[in-house]
Amino acid sequence: MPEPENLQQQNVADAYLVAVRQQIRWKKAQAPVLRELENHITDQKNAFLSQGLDEETATARAVAEMGDPVTAGQQLDRNHRPQPDWQLLVLTAVLLLLGLFFQFLMGPDLYDGREVFFRQLLWAGLSVLAMLAAYFLDFTIMAKYPKLFFGALSVLTAVYYLGAGHSYFRMGTIYLLMFFPTAFAGLVYGMRNQGYKGLMLCGAALLIPVWFAWLLPRITVLLLLGVSFLVILTAALVKGWFNVRKPIALFLIYITTITAVLAIPLGLIPAGVYAERSLEVILNPELIQVMINPALDPSGFGYMGTLLRQHLLHSRFIGQGLPLGDYSGALLPAANTDFVLTYLTYHCGWLVMLAVLALFFAFMVRAFLLCRRQKSVLGFLVSLAVILTLAVQCLTYILANFGILLFAPLSLPLLSYGGRGLLTNMFLIGFLLSVFRTGNLVKDETVPAAVKISRFIEYENGRVIINLKTHTS
Repeated sequence: MPEPENLQQQNVADAYLVAVRQQIRWKKAQAPVLRELENHITDQKNAFLSQGLDEETATARAVAEMGDPVTAGQQLDRNHRPQPDWQLLVLTAVLLLLGLFFQFLMGPDLYDGREVFFRQLLWAGLSVLAMLAAYFLDFTIMAKYPKLFFGALSVLTAVYYLGAGHSYFRMGTIYLLMFFPTAFAGLVYGMRNQGYKGLMLCGAALLIPVWFAWLLPRITVLLLLGVSFLVILTAALVKGWFNVRKPIALFLIYITTITAVLAIPLGLIPAGVYAERSLEVILNPELIQVMINPALDPSGFGYMGTLLRQHLLHSRFIGQGLPLGDYSGALLPAANTDFVLTYLTYHCGWLVMLAVLALFFAFMVRAFLLCRRQKSVLGFLVSLAVILTLAVQCLTYILANFGILLFAPLSLPLLSYGGRGLLTNMFLIGFLLSVFRTGNLVKDETVPAAVKISRFIEYENGRVIINLKTHTS
């Protein structure tokens, strides 16, 4: 039971903190701010104690040093509010509006183009609601239930894939797989400080989304998953969050990730009919050469790549491109979904495409800079996962639009036609903005890196602790 004198001193400090808390309107900011303020009071009190003051006087003077609680609380309230990143919000709005404008522009060249545009307009409205919902979500919930989120997403993916029936409808599984890097970031956060065990569990978790990607099969999704998982794990290891030897751990995760991605080609996981057909293409060096250089087979397997390059070669810097020669009259298939950039370049000029790419580049650079500034492990990992998901989509889409069809494009976020892709990407962007909005106040929970050797001996942070206390019932 505390002494009356100590209780009185504690009440003085607590009363001050309560008065400050009442001025801070953002509840999420109250706990970290008051914790920091309490530490300041304690430090100041200890300084007064070292000068020879008694406990009561030292506490009173330490509290007085903090100033008027109402004034201090109002100042802290102004400095600790959710901070939306207006640059990313504006870039998101501009890209979304540009996407709608481009779909409207393509209407005359598409069958039932007007109806296609209005469908995309409807999806855009729904996607804005999805982004706002994600924007106001508390992303730290992933720290509390990382395994639950990853497991629930795995079950949902399995149910959707098995329930879709026809292979065409199963392709919708792609959009669920695009959430796995973010869920994986939460899993890595939950496994940190668990050494090689946590690292291997993260590696084992890779097999679930990779298997579904092979069942579809979409090589681009495999690339997205593989790159995202590798970068997330590499970043976690380089920063020392697993408490393992970095060279050995890096070797393990690269071997594990590559093995997971190549699990079907290596015969570790049974392959479906569609996966076997994809393997025939992937393992054919001649076809790979044609994907990279379609001129090797311009009227056969390389026709699509050749057509794309002809559009680009006949494009002007500004305005409508020149006649396509032997390819005049050839329609560009999937112009509003897979080849928006090629269409815009030919019909509007290279300047338009370069401007669009500059907007995406600005978005990615800004997002990456904010990612690096995150104070918490969770904020860094989650934002990195979303950025990687968007970046891989952009990169593969750009390569495909330049006639390099080694990886089929998924979507150009916010610009290409497709309701589910737009909805998925807008939700991810909203979640990214949620991290940047509140991440500066998020503190990581301390995970004790302790190993209990016996009832009396523990090893913790490089120290051997011998517990000599006995417990009797």
